[in-house]
Amino acid sequence: MIAAIAVFALVFAAGATFLSDSSDVDGATSYIHGDTNVVKVRGMLTYQIEYFESEAFDTLDISYTAVLKDSSGSAQTNAVSPPSGTLTNGVELSLNIIAPSTAGKYTLQVTFIVKKDGGDQTSTVRTQTIRVVEPIVLNAVLMNNSNVDFTDFAVYFKVDGVLIEDSKTLVSVAAGKTNSVQFEWTVESLSNGKHKFQVVAGDENIGNSKTSFMGGEGTFYVGHSDYGLLNVLLAILLIVLILVVIYVYRKPVKNYGKPKSRR
Repeated sequence: MIAAIAVFALVFAAGATFLSDSSDVDGATSYIHGDTNVVKVRGMLTYQIEYFESEAFDTLDISYTAVLKDSSGSAQTNAVSPPSGTLTNGVELSLNIIAPSTAGKYTLQVTFIVKKDGGDQTSTVRTQTIRVVEPIVLNAVLMNNSNVDFTDFAVYFKVDGVLIEDSKTLVSVAAGKTNSVQFEWTVESLSNGKHKFQVVAGDENIGNSKTSFMGGEGTFYVGHSDYGLLNVLLAILLIVLILVVIYVYRKPVKNYGKPKSRR
């Protein structure tokens, strides 16, 4: 009998190809393009850059410099690799971007420097906005209730009923044991409030294991939580109790002994 997995999920914390800033002037085209402009803190992005001169030439020298700047215009150290070099006409070059440890809006700036037929150098600047975000960490504990081991079982996360395509995770769970699966979801924006997620088996799992898989569900909150008011009330209650204790402790103790005898 194919093993079944029961999933109990909890949350521990609260990308399509695009072409950016291209031009086609006097027969020359330059651009930056990639698959996404959203990355988690300390994550990595890859972009392709290209310069293409379509008009005839005898000699053509193309070089570039690239830098990542924060919202104030300050360059980020060691954020672009390689930060400079030469290009071949019409041939793409890959740039690796290492995201800073601070979330925010950053700008990738690439300057193309061209010298055609020994003439004067010309430069063209292209930019791409990059959003660096704190990922939402989804964590689930998987339990194998059967006597058959699961090895490299593919699971995915869904959020609000939508499958996260790049959340595929392979997990192995021995018979009668538990294991955890975690996914850091990088999303540019999410509406405030309550969100639901679940773990589902991937279609690529062989045999009947997919139909035997039992998915778990969980919730997380963006901006606020249903427990916010309760936490505030509990904090107020705790403060009141502390004040009462201090008052009782410091209040003078009256002598309630026998009354004085009359003379």
